[in-house]
Amino acid sequence: MNLRYDLLTADFDHGITKHAQQMMRELGITYTHSTPQSVSDAWWFWNCKNVPAELPSYFSVLKNTPHEAIGWGVSKEEADDIAARSKA
Repeated sequence: MNLRYDLLTADFDHGITKHAQQMMRELGITYTHSTPQSVSDAWWFWNCKNVPAELPSYFSVLKNTPHEAIGWGVSKEEADDIAARSKA
């Protein structure tokens, strides 16, 4: 199954010691852009593909749009690019 989400977040407040991008690779999930969230010790991954039906507890799906994330580590230009890639 090839599910696609606009935004997947990895919350590492659960004692995870591997890097979020390494965990994504190990799960076989691909994405077009990643945004670190240093305040919450998390990463946002945009336009994810190959998301398994059941995710580990430290991953969750967010409903934010790229333009809602402007100022949260995403610039207007990046938001435009992320949104354009989600339609590709």
